[in-house]
Amino acid sequence: MTWAIVADSSCNLRGWKPSAPDTTFTSVPLTIHVGGEEFVDDEQLDVSELNRKVAESNESSSSSCPSVGVWAEEFRRADNVIAITISANLSGSYEAASTARNIVLDEYTREHAGIISGKNIYILNSRATGGKMELIVDLLDRYLSHHTPTFEEVVEYLERLDAYSTVLFSLSSYDNLVKSGRMPRLAGSIASKLNIRMLGTASAEGTIKIVGPTRGEKKTYRKTVECMAQDGFHGGLVYIDHVDNERAALELKNAIQESWPQAEVKILPCGGLCSYYAEESGLIIGYEWA
Repeated sequence: MTWAIVADSSCNLRGWKPSAPDTTFTSVPLTIHVGGEEFVDDEQLDVSELNRKVAESNESSSSSCPSVGVWAEEFRRADNVIAITISANLSGSYEAASTARNIVLDEYTREHAGIISGKNIYILNSRATGGKMELIVDLLDRYLSHHTPTFEEVVEYLERLDAYSTVLFSLSSYDNLVKSGRMPRLAGSIASKLNIRMLGTASAEGTIKIVGPTRGEKKTYRKTVECMAQDGFHGGLVYIDHVDNERAALELKNAIQESWPQAEVKILPCGGLCSYYAEESGLIIGYEWA
């Protein structure tokens, strides 16, 4: 039986290869629209150029999710498919993937005389973006590498991961989040006027919830570590995504490992979608405590 792990490009893994046997990973790109131009969020995207265009443009910009057809094409590639999407409250990606699932399973039953047992597709609404999605993909691959599970066991494992992981956002600019309705306008306006970083997290519904302001980088790292400890983090896997801010990501990694020396911390640059919303110097931190 073959496995496919498919995530939309709000997961910042680029060129990543799974270690589990008979398993593939694919990133399905979202699209960012800036000043009449379209930027496809794939491995060929020049993220620096996208960020420059966004900063220079006076016109409204937006993003769009992968089409149903693109999701369906990926769902046809393996016997067992696990799809992971950005929060359904932030994008239509989950809805498009769900429609694609129905189409592909209907095709399969017609082609196999009504038998569906050889094809399985599960779609996880991550209720987050960035680091949490990368964490889930990575841990799922490790699980498949060390076990020979049924599809139902994989789904149970994924749901446990989803319940015991989350994401934090440390942002210094909020314009694109506010304009797109993904962050409360009042909170974004106050933070921008005060020129402060705001620490946010994912709510249970998958929207952005404000934790509070942080003044200065060291206070940002300390508040991040405090939030992780409050959630029950005890030294597992962490992903830190950054928008052209590797220095801060490394300093945050050091702060995390000072508290939990056994923590495994990975650092990634943000792709197009996360760069667009996190903006200049933004950090997205995903972690688990299962």
